[in-house]
Amino acid sequence: MITKRFYYLFPVLFVIADVIAMTVSFFGAHYVEFQSYSLTSTYFYALLISIAIWIIIDLLTKDYKIGRGTEYSRTFNHSAKSVAIFMSSLLFIWVFSNYKVLDRSFLATYFMALVLSVSFTRLFTHWALNRYRRLGKNFRNAVIVGYDKLGFSLFDALDRNKDHGIRCEGFYGEETGVVHNYRKLGSVGDFLRATWEKLDFVYVSGHLKKDIIDKIIERADNEFVKVKLLPTFANYQPKIYTLRRFENISVIDVNDLPLDNIFNRFVKRSFDIIFSLCVIIFILSWLYPIIAIIIRLETEGPVIFRQLRHGRNNRTFWCWKFRSMVINDEADTRWATKRDPRVTRFGRFLRESSLDELPQFFNVLFGEMTIVGPRPHAVEMNEHYKNKVDRFYQRHAYKPGITGLAQSMGYRGEIREFYHIKNRVKLDRFYFQNWSFTFDLKIIIKTIYVLLRGQEAAY
Repeated sequence: MITKRFYYLFPVLFVIADVIAMTVSFFGAHYVEFQSYSLTSTYFYALLISIAIWIIIDLLTKDYKIGRGTEYSRTFNHSAKSVAIFMSSLLFIWVFSNYKVLDRSFLATYFMALVLSVSFTRLFTHWALNRYRRLGKNFRNAVIVGYDKLGFSLFDALDRNKDHGIRCEGFYGEETGVVHNYRKLGSVGDFLRATWEKLDFVYVSGHLKKDIIDKIIERADNEFVKVKLLPTFANYQPKIYTLRRFENISVIDVNDLPLDNIFNRFVKRSFDIIFSLCVIIFILSWLYPIIAIIIRLETEGPVIFRQLRHGRNNRTFWCWKFRSMVINDEADTRWATKRDPRVTRFGRFLRESSLDELPQFFNVLFGEMTIVGPRPHAVEMNEHYKNKVDRFYQRHAYKPGITGLAQSMGYRGEIREFYHIKNRVKLDRFYFQNWSFTFDLKIIIKTIYVLLRGQEAAY
């Protein structure tokens, strides 16, 4: 009874919290722009329409269904998506209405306030729900069928992460002759004959025979109990698997990555354009002439150094940097080393501060690079490593970045040991498998921190 009450009450509380956050954002934006909380009829109707649209969006997207084990980054991404849908709907209605168009500055402030307030509200709600579950509330009862390593690993994971709210009673399975400390409730036959009245989930090991799995699924359908299969390929090398169906045929996509989703790519590209424009307008517009003059006074040659590098799907592009070396024939084939005589005095400062990378924001704006992604290497250097590092070219599945996970963790500059390039590739693959907008923000913040602190490999 308590579980059912929570099931119906939580969505209502979720929607109310969203509406409150939206209303506070509306009044806050109105005060910032007009120094008054008093609404004219136009803005009053806008508020009413906003509330109606937001409730409809919440009911359609069902973002209140915060799954057990859902990452906070997923909650944030859903918040950004809801705000984007809301603002698009609001603008569409207002453009084709007979009312006076809302002030553009107000809309911009309203949008930014919404992103902050709704994201904070939902992340707090997510955190509170996890704490509630960790206290033993809103839990689900589960058993694991299959007394093997797959089941043991799942049991340990559920025991470590109590905020998932899944209480595992124990195992059903056949005797293996090996003594384990995991609670055994009986055989598979005992499980099929047992009462399932208080059971919510059944986790079934993929090592069981197909006919036994079919019997469990058939019984679960009759008992309205959810079955979750533990696939045997889960023990293989780490990849992402997505199950799809074509009519009655099941197909598993291997490594269906977050950036394969068109909305995720839209979010990342939108951020790239906004961020790169801000850097170009507010920083490069005045810093570029200063750096250009110093470079030309110190040495002869062009201000910008162009190098052919591999981009997405191994397509080559010209990567731009401020020139930090004297003109030489080894720029494409030899890493810069410590106290490298090719590096100019001002060039050393540019490289240590990473200011030489600033022109790459034009590469980002033109769509050849992204803000966060694997760093591109010169074509000749890629050719050198492609057959030496396992799955080396997987790092080119998406656009290269100005900074990346590997660079934020200290892997930059000269590759002195083989493990340097090997670890870079591993971190690049990890980044693609776990991408989220918040992950990008974390990498950017950590990169800034590393730059301010200084790096030994920056030369």
